[in-house]
Amino acid sequence: MDTTHSSATALWALRAAALLHLTVLLWEGATAGQLVTFNEDALPLHFYGAFGVHVAAAAQVAAAWWVWRGAGRGPEAPRTVLAVSLVAFALGFGQAAMGSYGPLQAHVPVALVLTGLVAWAAVLSWSRGLRSLPVGD
Repeated sequence: MDTTHSSATALWALRAAALLHLTVLLWEGATAGQLVTFNEDALPLHFYGAFGVHVAAAAQVAAAWWVWRGAGRGPEAPRTVLAVSLVAFALGFGQAAMGSYGPLQAHVPVALVLTGLVAWAAVLSWSRGLRSLPVGD
């Protein structure tokens, strides 16, 4: 297998997953905005959108792991994007639980933290540290 092609594919998979994750978080924010204006028709859209957040987060973690593994498991940038992706994945479940069963006063600020983490991962996916990765297996 061509390892250069594999590394480039992994990096593009990470970029796509991070952008998808940001997109579904934007969807969640838009539907949440509808909920605060008492548009109850948005509730199922927001509820099922949370599942999209979890799927996109899992895809981002898988792609970050693929990049990290292909980089020889050593360089700082792949390790950082994997760590940020894992934290965002875990935080997404806690954030969703707060929306369903916990205080909404915490649900919204945690959503902002989650969005910031995913944006950080997206920025890292285009960083010089990942563009200049050594070719691994």
